[in-house]
This record gives sequence, C-alpha cells and structure tokens, in this order.
Amino acid sequence: MNQPSVPSPGKGNRRAYQNIMENLVHKEIHRQLKRLPQKLADYIDVVEVATYALNRVPPLYASSERGKERQEEKGILDLKQQISIAVRQAIAAVQRDPLRSSTPLAPAQYAQYEIAETCLRDLEKLLRDSYLIESDAPDMDWDTLKIIVAKALKKAATQGIVHRRIEEVITEWEYQTYMPPVFDWQDPRYKF
Repeated sequence: MNQPSVPSPGKGNRRAYQNIMENLVHKEIHRQLKRLPQKLADYIDVVEVATYALNRVPPLYASSERGKERQEEKGILDLKQQISIAVRQAIAAVQRDPLRSSTPLAPAQYAQYEIAETCLRDLEKLLRDSYLIESDAPDMDWDTLKIIVAKALKKAATQGIVHRRIEEVITEWEYQTYMPPVFDWQDPRYKF
C-alpha cells in the first residue's frame, strides 16, 4: 500500500517528501496478516497496527527517487528484523484489546478533498441550472470535468448566452472581494 507523498512546506514548492518506513511497515503488516486465520485477520485494524509499529521504528524520509531507493534498501537490509518485531508486537497489542473503540483521524487531505468535491458539485449545478449541460449528460466527476466544461463553454460561446445565475455568481464574488476605499479624514491630503 503506497502512502501519498506529503507536499513540502513553503509557498510554490512542488517537491514532496515521504517516510519510506510507512511502505515497509505496511508490507510487513500484510505479510504477517496472511499467516493469521482469516477470521482473526478480519478483526485487526491495519491502521492501528501501523501506528503502533511506526512509533517503534525509526523514520526513513526521502525527497527524491534515488533517495527513496536508498532508504528502501537501508530499511530492508538494516531494519527488516526491527520492522518485523514491531509489527508482531503491534498485532499482539491490537488483538489484546479488540473491543477498544477510538475516533479515527481524518486524512490530512480529506478536508481539501471535501472542498474540491463540493466545488465540483456546485459547478455542475450551476452549469445544469444555466442549461449549459444537457439534461441527459452524465454526472460530472473528475474524469468527465474537462470535457463537460469544454462543451459548456463552447455552447455558451456559440449561442452567445450567459445565464442570469452565472451573472449573479460573478456579481456576488466581485462584491465579496471589493473593498471600498477607506478615507482617513486625518490624512494630510484633506487638511487645509
């Protein structure tokens, strides 16, 4: 199971870094779970096992493909036994307390994903309400977004239409971002 790369902090930085140990621990978890009876393996929370094990092994970060390869080699050669022991202990710890309940953390990207999904739904509704998407067109998703928007723009351009709702959205946005000038009457330009 590949973990997503985490963008590095800093405005405009397109580089990312990744803890290679996460991949190695997940591979070991799946290897060890295959050895367990299926009924038992079904009740083990992989996320809890990974969290427990990752807190007991050193991190191995990489920010380039070559660095990733080197860290994987190091993890496999030097830390394989430590990873195996940490995962075994984690499975035992999770098994001991099968009824323990916890509130899971949402992935860091979840909030941004939800915002993006909401924007996609809003865009689809706006285009459908403006009759720029045909009623029998498929629902808009990330795979169909480009073609549906392109067709809607073409329809708007060829028909020379701008639906009232689109004008309202533009007006609302411009009004929200418009900051009227604030004149300070103490400003020397206004004194005689």
